[in-house]
Amino acid sequence: MAANYTGLRKTNHNLFIFGWLLIWFLVGLAVVPDFAIAGDANSIEITGEGVAHPLTLSIDQLEAMEQYEHVYSVINTWPTKRWYTARGVKLRDLLNQAGIKDNATLIKFMSSDGYEVTLTVKELLQDKRYYFPGLKDNHPTDGSIPGSPRDAEEVEPILALVSAEGSDDPADMNDRDALMLVIGQRAVTEQTNNLFLKYVNKIEVLVTPPERWDSPKANIPSETVVPVGTEIELSNKNNNEDKIYYTTDGSTPTINSPMFNWSASRWWDQRGDVKSVNKPIEVKEDTVIKMITIGPGKLDSEVVTFKFTADMSGKAVDPTKVPGGPPTGISLDRNRLDLPVGGTYRLEATVTPFNATNQDLIWSSSDTRVATVDNRGLVTVVGLGTAVITVTTAEGNHKAICVVNGPDEEQDEEAASLTSSTGPEPPEPAVQQLPQPQAGVNPVADSNTSTAAALPAESTIPEDRAQYLAKKEEIGSDPGQEAVAQLPTDNWRVFEMSADTIPLPLKVAEDRMKIYSTIMLLLFFLSGAGQKYAQFTKERL
Repeated sequence: MAANYTGLRKTNHNLFIFGWLLIWFLVGLAVVPDFAIAGDANSIEITGEGVAHPLTLSIDQLEAMEQYEHVYSVINTWPTKRWYTARGVKLRDLLNQAGIKDNATLIKFMSSDGYEVTLTVKELLQDKRYYFPGLKDNHPTDGSIPGSPRDAEEVEPILALVSAEGSDDPADMNDRDALMLVIGQRAVTEQTNNLFLKYVNKIEVLVTPPERWDSPKANIPSETVVPVGTEIELSNKNNNEDKIYYTTDGSTPTINSPMFNWSASRWWDQRGDVKSVNKPIEVKEDTVIKMITIGPGKLDSEVVTFKFTADMSGKAVDPTKVPGGPPTGISLDRNRLDLPVGGTYRLEATVTPFNATNQDLIWSSSDTRVATVDNRGLVTVVGLGTAVITVTTAEGNHKAICVVNGPDEEQDEEAASLTSSTGPEPPEPAVQQLPQPQAGVNPVADSNTSTAAALPAESTIPEDRAQYLAKKEEIGSDPGQEAVAQLPTDNWRVFEMSADTIPLPLKVAEDRMKIYSTIMLLLFFLSGAGQKYAQFTKERL
């Protein structure tokens, strides 16, 4: 009997130890993806049609290159002022080594965690960028500059090997965030923190013509007579990455002009200070508002001009406070879309009059096997062929259409034949040597004159960029948990990237939940085994 008790004790003891070892092993599995996915990059690949000599550089090779160190001022979404000190390799040195071409237009930075940032060659390497010590000066967030541009220091965009957030002391730098994209501000109002991409492991240089940001608009039509004191509010299609800059003195707005929308639109419903952050423009006299949309990864929008006549007699009525009656018409910002399968685009509908009492719309597709559309106008191409997207006013039955031409079989066969045909290869574009920045600081330099090719009126939207921006735009209008829960398990970013966050693919999160469930079941089982073992030991004693 004693032998049986001894055997039972040893069995339970071994089971207990084995169980706990298994638990620690599974916990280790749950933690490993954090390091596997978001760990430090150990090399950087530079590739794409925009470089003549694609290459891969190790960390040791990067450390052997000339190092650049500086302090960087940044603003994030809210806006909150932050500071970085960073040391690394100049981007222009890396791109020159890869042989960047004259026709290069876009530079895509990819992280080991799956997040991407795309910037134009112009805004990244041609526009001057600065560190603003005067950003520390406190100013009201009323669209004016929230700090002083004095003592601005021109800084280089770098791929940082070491950095420190929230500090201007180089002694605080470490390598936890390497490799990290670090850039300066073009103006003290520019929000750049979401562009500080951690764990960069690939840079792709593209020759695709950049898209152009949508033009901004006002809440009251131009050429309107309004009472003195009427407040003009500005808006654009996105209100997230892009911002509206404006002037009221007749001059052309630039990135150094007052900015209307500080924050991303998805946060507005959660903030009580929207009007203090995005202060409307009050009409006190005849007013001319010129505005432009500026943001990362695209060309600036066209400059839009709105004129308002101030009525001094007191007879004019604020049109925003007077219902405009039933809709009399509707229009779309695009009447034709050429998208690849999987490509997306959100159509913007405008109801006439602007203050119509019923703004409800109905969206439909003539062939959902080709293209679908949701209740916010987001079009997604799902198959080959052509479909017609129709938007209809709920009241009055006014319609507007957009023809979506996806690729068809004949186009694919023609493209294949052209690809397979032999012929002389086109001459290779000349290699662009990026000039080093000239001495001298000009913080108010106009950054809106683009040297990149203009976007054709009906251009093809790059699939990956369009998908990302469309999904981000869709989520941006509704930041609630329910909307987030309805997302497909794609590795798309839900909220605007901040340098203090490390996104993980949703699939990893699902796998981790399975591991956690297994651990809980084991704990439940072993708790009973442990109790029996303790009871057995007590009886033996």
